[in-house]
Amino acid sequence: SAEALQEAFRYGLTNSAVVWHNWQRWGYDYRLPDICPPNPQFGALEEFQHLAAVCREQDVIFAPHDNYIDFYPDAKDFSFKHIGFNNDGHPIWAWLNEGRNAQSFRWNVESLRPFLERNLEWIREFIQPTGYFIDVWSSIGPYEAWTHDGQLQDRLLHRNIWGESFAWIREYLGGNAPQISESGHDQLIGYLDGAQTNHLRVDPSPPEG
Repeated sequence: SAEALQEAFRYGLTNSAVVWHNWQRWGYDYRLPDICPPNPQFGALEEFQHLAAVCREQDVIFAPHDNYIDFYPDAKDFSFKHIGFNNDGHPIWAWLNEGRNAQSFRWNVESLRPFLERNLEWIREFIQPTGYFIDVWSSIGPYEAWTHDGQLQDRLLHRNIWGESFAWIREYLGGNAPQISESGHDQLIGYLDGAQTNHLRVDPSPPEG
C-alpha cells in the first residue's frame, strides 16, 4: 500500500487525504474500542508506521479510522455502565458485525473520553497521524439516551461531547490536524473539518447486456 501511495504521489496526487479504515487490532469494527496495535494480519507495526511516514513526507493528510459509537461486549473493560440505554431500560443496540456474529452497543457518551485518550496516546506516539477519522458521529444525528442508573443524556450533551472530542484530538495531535467523519448532519460545524462517504463502487465484472 505504501508503494501504491508513493506511485500516486509521483503522479502529483499530493493535494489529498488518506483515510485508512481497516487497520484495527482485531479487525474492522470488531472488539471496539480495543484498536491498538495494528492488526498483524496486514503486516508489522513498522509497515503501518512507514505508510503514515510516506504521507507525511509529501504533506498528505494521513487519518486512521476510529469509532466511539460501537462498544463490543468482548472488548477489554466492557461494562453496561459504559453503555447507553433506551427509555424502556434496554441497552441501545449499535452495529451488528454479521461476519463475526458480533452485536455491539452504543456508548454511554460520558464514558468514552478515557478510552479515546488511551487510544490516542498510543496512536500519537507510534503512528503520528496528521488527521483523524471517527466513524458515524456526523452520519447519525445526536440522540437521547439514558445511563444504566436512569439519568437522561439529551441530544445537546451528545453533540457537545462529540464536538469537544474532535477539538481535543485536533489539539492533541498538533498541527491543526483535520478531523474527518462520515457525511451527514451539520451539528458539528466548527468542530469537524471534513466528511467522507462512498457513493459508488465500480464493479470489476459488470453483468452483460
